[in-house]
Amino acid sequence: MAARKRTSGQEPGELFDRRSYGRGGASVPGARGRRTRGSAATATIPEDDPLDDSSSLAKEMLAPARPASLRSEPVDPRQVGLFETEPLREFEYVGGIHLTDSVLWCDCDRRRDLVFLSHAHADFIGKHRRILATDKTVRILTHATGKVDALTSPYRRRFTLGPLSLEMHPAGHVLGSAQILIERGGRRLVYTSDVNTRPSATAEKAKPLECDVLSVPATYGLPLYRFPPREEVIVSIRQFIDECLNDGANPVLIAERVGLSQELMRVLGEAGYKLRVHGSIYEVAKVYRELGISLPNARRFGGTPARDEVVIFPPVLRKHAAIRKLRKSRTAMVTGRAVEPGFAVQQRVDAAFPLADACDYEDLKRFIKGTGAAEVYLTGGFVEELSADLRAEGVRVFSLVPPKQLALF
Repeated sequence: MAARKRTSGQEPGELFDRRSYGRGGASVPGARGRRTRGSAATATIPEDDPLDDSSSLAKEMLAPARPASLRSEPVDPRQVGLFETEPLREFEYVGGIHLTDSVLWCDCDRRRDLVFLSHAHADFIGKHRRILATDKTVRILTHATGKVDALTSPYRRRFTLGPLSLEMHPAGHVLGSAQILIERGGRRLVYTSDVNTRPSATAEKAKPLECDVLSVPATYGLPLYRFPPREEVIVSIRQFIDECLNDGANPVLIAERVGLSQELMRVLGEAGYKLRVHGSIYEVAKVYRELGISLPNARRFGGTPARDEVVIFPPVLRKHAAIRKLRKSRTAMVTGRAVEPGFAVQQRVDAAFPLADACDYEDLKRFIKGTGAAEVYLTGGFVEELSADLRAEGVRVFSLVPPKQLALF
């Protein structure tokens, strides 16, 4: 469970024809009709860069129709009196995060022609005409939905999309999660969703990529969120489990369906605990196993678990009837929010443990500093608070979130 501030409002930047346009009047492709579910295929990007300017996909997607009323030449906003102090921006929010002057969108929940999906938490994969992701992310996302139209690439393999040079690197968030390095016009840009720079049992940890511009969420962007070492948290979870079992109670752990649940399954399963996990978690675990991650001693939840079994459920089902019917149980939430004062009491659980798949405040600041980026876009979470901290250190910071809707009363 991530600690996020959510905002809502109207989406700027859309013209009357419902198409969106980036800086300098460059057109951005929108939705292009419906596609029958399961009718498209997944393609791996080979070494010979199939998305260069000569490819049919590049020609189709890099040359969208331009309304005649728009200027044919880009306009530098800094040359227009009204925007004298407004710098050119590499990313913008137009109903989703968009790399300006390109066809590429990032983790967008509106239908777009080409979207980079950074990790398998996304539940909007089927909306897009084509997605760009790691092969592992696509495998996890499609385990229940079938085929999608996807371009996949392993980590650290460079490929091109028109004028863009792209390369994906580990983000450490969940299995297959990725940062994407974009090079254009002599500048290095990095977009990522949550990153985790600490060791993990199921995902390769993130490392800062040297860049000029960085886009990253501020999920745990408050000094409050300082997590203890991972090993200490695991020890605390095992002590909780042992106390429950010694008292004849089933320990129930609540963790995210993708990522943290599989992390717990591996750590606890290898420690010899018997696990009963909810079906939604178990299905994802099957994909993890197919991708080479060992998750021993785990069975799908069904019926009544034995008294020596540990139960794992996702947060949306923590009040499920199956849990309430357990003869005797104790519940603990596993999330970075566990460091919040009184969190366990507020959530009405017996315990809470701060095991997270994203950077805490200090790790996030170190990650940002490690990239050397002079320009940072914050995409969610505690944007205002972290922006103030970064600006105090001389970093240029932009907010990349939906605009706030003004209250009428």
